[in-house]
Amino acid sequence: MRLQKGLTQMDLAFKCNDKDYSQINRVELGKVNFSVSYLLLIAEALDVNPKELV
Repeated sequence: MRLQKGLTQMDLAFKCNDKDYSQINRVELGKVNFSVSYLLLIAEALDVNPKELV
């Protein structure tokens, strides 16, 4: 979804008010468990329904 929107991991991290893109990287690779609130933040940054990310 991030790539379809033409965003880098750094771009998405910035939109999520995160200064470090490594959290986005770990989420995409499935290396970290993340909270529902973080999922909602990513969905909002991508302007998609959270269900599309799960």
